Amino acid sequence: MIANEGERMTNSGYEEPKDLHRLRVARRSMLYIVRTLLLIIMAAILCIGAFLTAERYSNLYILTSEGMALRAECVFADGARNDLEEYFTLSFLGSDPAMTDATYANYTITDYNYDLTIEKISVLPWSMSATVTATERVTLKGTINADQLGEDQNAADFPLPAWTPKRYKIKFLNANARWYISEISILEENPGSSNLGTPDPNESPIPAATPTPKPTDAPVATP
Repeated sequence: MIANEGERMTNSGYEEPKDLHRLRVARRSMLYIVRTLLLIIMAAILCIGAFLTAERYSNLYILTSEGMALRAECVFADGARNDLEEYFTLSFLGSDPAMTDATYANYTITDYNYDLTIEKISVLPWSMSATVTATERVTLKGTINADQLGEDQNAADFPLPAWTPKRYKIKFLNANARWYISEISILEENPGSSNLGTPDPNESPIPAATPTPKPTDAPVATP
């Protein structure tokens, strides 16, 4: 009888470590599952954030390029001012000095080259505002209107004013799931050549043609 009691005590002593082992295994399994789920969730969040950021970068790039080009056309040509509301806030358009710029009002623009170099786009996936840094350069060709000349005046005496290159800080606001330009600040006028965009092929120097040597008559031997 004493032996049986000893065996029971021995068996019960082995049962407790087995229960603890099972509990530890269960805890480790739960921790592994939780960690895996957290990693999957974090990876999904990163993928969604990267996708949203890339989408916003693309939208801001397009809106900046199209909006600023249309704004410039409204200054030196008869641009569609009503279309500006698709890119700019109404409050900005009401105070934008470019809308009252009459520098080219008496000129006819025959050709132009618009270049906007976007240097930086700052935006977060969850933000409702964004900032774009860009340099604007415009090359214009044109002449003064004939009705602006007097009898003794020549069009050559009134050259077309050059467009001043500028480096801008452009702020966007997100309203109704769409981005609008709300503010434009001038960072620099006549920025350095490091910010130059695509050169105008019309102004590129034309290489000189290589002269073709002319054949000379062979000398005639005298007797």
